[in-house]
Amino acid sequence: MDKLREKIATYRAQAEAAADRADAAEQALKQTLAQQTEREQELISLQNRVHLLEEEADRREAQLDEAKQIQKDNAATLNQSDVVLKKANTLEEKIEALEIQLREATTTVHNLDLENESLQRKLAQKEKNLEDAELKYEELNEKFTGVKNELEETIRSLDDI
Repeated sequence: MDKLREKIATYRAQAEAAADRADAAEQALKQTLAQQTEREQELISLQNRVHLLEEEADRREAQLDEAKQIQKDNAATLNQSDVVLKKANTLEEKIEALEIQLREATTTVHNLDLENESLQRKLAQKEKNLEDAELKYEELNEKFTGVKNELEETIRSLDDI
């Protein structure tokens, strides 16, 4: 019986060892399940974060595309501005040249006006001189006619004598 008791004790010891191992395995299983749950939650959290980061990346990409379009528009506007600025500069140069021509033309017109006034004064003086000469001619012509008539009378009277 002692052997039986020894066997029973051995079986009990083995059963207790197996129960301890089962408890340890159960504990390990619980820890593994807890770790698995924790990892699954981490995975879900990381998946959510990846989703949020992808959405953020999409927003940033859209902003980048918008910024590139704005940059292209600005470049086009700058090119148009350069063209308009060059055209404005060309027009300003033409305006300056035309202003110089206008000043020269104004000076020429002023000089011609002065010359015209001088010539008009000379013409008026010449017309006055002509009128005076015509009056003098008429006076002299009258005197001549008077003297001629006198001379003819004198010649007739001499002929009569």
